Amino acid sequence: MDIMESIFQRISIRSYESQPAATEELEVVRRAGEEAEALTQTEMQFHLRTHEDMGKEVKGLIGNYGKTIHAPHYIVLAARESDGYLTDAGFRFEQMVLEATRMGLGTCWVGLMFKEASLRTFLGLDDSWRVIALTPIGQPAAPSLKSRTLRALAGSAARKPLEKNFFWQRHGAALPTEVLAHEQMSQILEATRWAPSWMNRQPWFFLLTGHEVMVYKNKHKNREGKDYHLLDCGIAMAHLHIAAKAQGRGRRWELGNFEIPGAPDVEAFGRYNLEIA
Repeated sequence: MDIMESIFQRISIRSYESQPAATEELEVVRRAGEEAEALTQTEMQFHLRTHEDMGKEVKGLIGNYGKTIHAPHYIVLAARESDGYLTDAGFRFEQMVLEATRMGLGTCWVGLMFKEASLRTFLGLDDSWRVIALTPIGQPAAPSLKSRTLRALAGSAARKPLEKNFFWQRHGAALPTEVLAHEQMSQILEATRWAPSWMNRQPWFFLLTGHEVMVYKNKHKNREGKDYHLLDCGIAMAHLHIAAKAQGRGRRWELGNFEIPGAPDVEAFGRYNLEIA
């Protein structure tokens, strides 16, 4: 499949075949993370490890979903803290995840559900590094009826409609009919809407102005004072960028502090040059 197909085909895989994937395929995926387009100059590492290597580090992984994941391999993302690093982490790691999907491999975003200090030590990293996220990776196991049902619910119907997250000129204003009816723009917006997020909360908003798109979110802090919703926003930004490139409209995200008309208390942190035809 091509990269756009992977956006709409990818689902979180929590059951894997025990047989390892080909080492060459796994290295292609890992390198896709290392070579992914970036938003910042943040130093990042993509570590490929086997289940045997990880051992106790992945015992009970994402148990809050009611099921422990056992996969033959895992890829772990580590980054040094810098301005925009969480957004960039989501942006880069999702590019890697979509490449894995394109190659027929299963993945599942996992964040905040592992012992970071222990995993950092296991990877041989000092305290200047943050372990941001990881994904199991391998051949998906044949889905059960229950898992197929859950996957269907996690699809388009479980995501917010466009009018909840995408606005025109000012926060809360509906997109005009001509934008929604424009084939290329509707494909870009729909691809962005399909971005995965923690508990499918989709914390992002996108404001279209006619010549650019701005991304913003409600102000929020959680674990250790870090706003991990920025990680989710980086994933959505990757989807918009990939879809824009596929339509011949790709530019580059610019990070910074921006004003959003109609929403003075939000956090706006990125804009993208996208001419709305």
